[in-house]
Amino acid sequence: MRSTWLASWYGCMALVLACLAWLPAARAADGRHYMVSDWTMDDGLPHNLVHALAQDRDGFIWAGTWEGVVRFNGRRFTVFDRQNTPGAELSGVFSILAEPDGGVLFGTAADGVFRHYRGRWQRLGEPGARRLPVTALLRGAGGELWIASANRLLRMDVHGRIHDAGADAGLPGVRVNALADGGDGAVLVATDAGAYRLQDGRAMPWADWAGTHAVRGIAGDGAGGWLLATVNGVYWQDRDGRVEHLHPGDRVEAVLRDGVGAIWMSLSSGELLRHAGDGDERLDIAGPVSAALLVDREGLVWSGSTDGLHRVAEVAAVGFTRKDGLGSDYVRVVLQSDDRALWIGHADGLDRWHQRRMQRVRLGAAGGRDPSVLALAWRDGTLWAGTYDQGVFALDAQGRVKQRIRLGGPREPIVRALLADPDGGLWIGGTHGLSHYRDGRLRLRLDSREQPAAVVQALYRDPDGTLWIGTTGGMAALGPDDVLRTWGAEGEVPAQYVFDFLRDPGGDLWIASDRGLLRMRNGSFRVYDHRHGLPRDKLFRIIDDQAGNLWLPSNIGVFRVARAELDQIDAGTRRQLAVHVMDRSDGMPGSQGNGASMPAGWRASNGALAFPTSAGLGLIDPRIAGRYDGKASPVVFEAVSVDGVARAPAALLRLEPDARRVAVAYTALNFRAPDKMRYRYRLRGFDAGWVEAGSGTEAVYTNLPPGQYRLEVQAMALPLDWARQPEVGGAEMALEVVPPLWRRTSSQVLLGLALVAAVVLGFWLRTASYRRSQHRLSEVIAARTEELSDKNRALELAGAERDRLLQRLEHQATHDVLTGLPNRRAAELHLRQALERAGDRGEPLCVALIDIDHFKQINDRHGHHGGDRVLREVAELLRLHLDGEQFVSRHGGEEFLAVLRGLTLEQALQRLQALRLALARTRMDEVDPGLVVTASIGVAECRPGQESPRTLLAAADRQLYRAKREGRNRVCAA
Repeated sequence: MRSTWLASWYGCMALVLACLAWLPAARAADGRHYMVSDWTMDDGLPHNLVHALAQDRDGFIWAGTWEGVVRFNGRRFTVFDRQNTPGAELSGVFSILAEPDGGVLFGTAADGVFRHYRGRWQRLGEPGARRLPVTALLRGAGGELWIASANRLLRMDVHGRIHDAGADAGLPGVRVNALADGGDGAVLVATDAGAYRLQDGRAMPWADWAGTHAVRGIAGDGAGGWLLATVNGVYWQDRDGRVEHLHPGDRVEAVLRDGVGAIWMSLSSGELLRHAGDGDERLDIAGPVSAALLVDREGLVWSGSTDGLHRVAEVAAVGFTRKDGLGSDYVRVVLQSDDRALWIGHADGLDRWHQRRMQRVRLGAAGGRDPSVLALAWRDGTLWAGTYDQGVFALDAQGRVKQRIRLGGPREPIVRALLADPDGGLWIGGTHGLSHYRDGRLRLRLDSREQPAAVVQALYRDPDGTLWIGTTGGMAALGPDDVLRTWGAEGEVPAQYVFDFLRDPGGDLWIASDRGLLRMRNGSFRVYDHRHGLPRDKLFRIIDDQAGNLWLPSNIGVFRVARAELDQIDAGTRRQLAVHVMDRSDGMPGSQGNGASMPAGWRASNGALAFPTSAGLGLIDPRIAGRYDGKASPVVFEAVSVDGVARAPAALLRLEPDARRVAVAYTALNFRAPDKMRYRYRLRGFDAGWVEAGSGTEAVYTNLPPGQYRLEVQAMALPLDWARQPEVGGAEMALEVVPPLWRRTSSQVLLGLALVAAVVLGFWLRTASYRRSQHRLSEVIAARTEELSDKNRALELAGAERDRLLQRLEHQATHDVLTGLPNRRAAELHLRQALERAGDRGEPLCVALIDIDHFKQINDRHGHHGGDRVLREVAELLRLHLDGEQFVSRHGGEEFLAVLRGLTLEQALQRLQALRLALARTRMDEVDPGLVVTASIGVAECRPGQESPRTLLAAADRQLYRAKREGRNRVCAA
């Protein structure tokens, strides 16, 4: 995916200039910044030419290309084409129509119309409709489908029959380009002979206010008016009848109006235009644009072109890069001088941006390469620039070098921090330590050679005159009395690297460090790090925006933290910070900030913020940052897999008793910043609480006991605060694990009734003899006595047979019929006992999951008989290589479980590697001459965090899937 930044008609150079005016002028005519993100075949599109776009009821974006259609969730594409979708000829999709019931219609270049609904594809219409070229679709109020097909307007009734409605209504026999719902059962038709309104079987000319030009597209303006895209520009009639003609003379293929009132136009010349206020903005879209144009529910604009799919999003930040005149994209420092010039230090020297002009400031000899600039300071019309290997330069306000300070030594040290005092003195920090320069004299105050950890990278002057010094080994303070005090790393200050300082009016000292944000109050430190919600602990700068927030650049973006929330953390009324992250998705040129240089960020006189990154200079308008925060994103279930077999997501997922592993893939449909979505889930009836999934989008459960469950998934965009439920999206799915037949209530009731009936019948038979006549009593007693003896013997035999049957049933319940190995039920019991024994004795224990590679191909090629033979051979090999001290079972399908008692992870790896090699060397000639089978093995060791059967098996399962992702036939360990 590629992203570019869009400014006003001045172009990106003028955008950055305006940012220094600053950001208010760096916008389109209506004061907005835009960024274009692109996706191509490299990102998963089946073809780069995108013809059509739509958003379905759930929120997915659908795109039609020459080689099939894709469904996009913001992160990845799901492709549907004739290779993976039998019966659906989806080559050349020119029209997509999302329907209210969740279905989606697709009009193709020569194969008619297809419908996708709940994971199933259907071809619509009678046989004659299946070879139609389709350019536009519209669903009528009565359920009929209107189809624009070349020079005809067709109507498909609810029975799939095709009617030439255009010819019957008197529509001219010219090309039909677009369709729209005109209300009251009317259809608006865009043709090469103008626009028509078809109602009650008659077609009448419509929109005389647009002339008789060929109409390429029709769209409502969202306020009761209409927009017509024609070969002579765009005609816009508002609901009051006023008409505006935009871009006369230009051929416009598609038009729409977004939620803020801007009009977007796709021109046949290959440009995408945005009209707002009194100005137009030409957007930098790769490749000539097509007629595919869409505004989604988040207000994002989507466009198709010959070079892929494009998303246009309003952003709060812009990027200033080499394309805009910077000498290097690897920016280290930034500073604004009193004359409002912006000084930018980077890997290839120094630039000055002033009065709409970028000036290269030369520090080295003419023709030579300038040194990297890592430190800047300004005082009384002089700019001081610290370099990588050429000391410190003093420059005037125009960028002319006035003086050079050499620090001495066989090689000039790296200068990382500068601080100019009002008395004309200059503090210089770097790999040499800390020096003070004044009136031509250089004095070393802190020597890194004597203190190797004292590489100075931050300097800050307190209002009381204290000089705070940040180093690679803690920090120090030089008081007004010239006494130096130090805080050693980790022991005296809870950090190793100190990058910046900021003093609060209330007396607190804020410290940016590699261990998070520190607050120093009355000599003690409070740490705010990942445990409190910071996405990263390493912070390079602290900037107060004077609006209640601290801005903290890091290696994954710039964090905005509210001061009030930090106070709430201290007061114990809050557990997590709601951190807003500004990164590439917000318009920054890069997410990786640059630290250990000074200043690593700057607040301009008008409040705009500038931050160096590894991909350019980021400029943020803090007033509009977070404009789109606070909206819940819909959550959908994308896929379900049960024991590796795909299932269609449904409101109720029913699992059979032998189901062992269920994986549910979910996603939040947030297209503005999908990488900022965070997830949590829980299985009600199984999980005690929420499982924090971070950015993960899959919930996996193994060996669920029978019962009723409900899977709940929640998603929220950063800043993360689950307590703000209106901003949390969610979805639920019911799960039912069916119990085995012998555990079902109905089976147990029937068994009980049968036993009662047997007892009653037996009692009746035994007492029937007493109803015989008295005169035969003795004979009957003798006969019955013999009969009872016979029955007793029969009962003994029956009891013995029953015992044998129970033993066989018990063996069958705990062993796999095919391989003779213990089955999953027996393995669960054994694993629990082994874990308890290992815990009691303090012995090591490992669990391995062994999966036969490409087993489905073996089944497909050699049949189930051959597959069964392979399973038996592998089972026998497992018996041979895992001696009596170990336990091995069939875990399900082609997967086996080994419980390795008394083995450390290293010993288990050796044993399993030997097993894997032995299997790879075994020829299974009885299945197929020369057949060799391999296996992927995931192994995990019992240790804190994975000492339960569920967590230990989940860890081994992750390693098994890692082994498969890395190429199979390997052992991966956790």
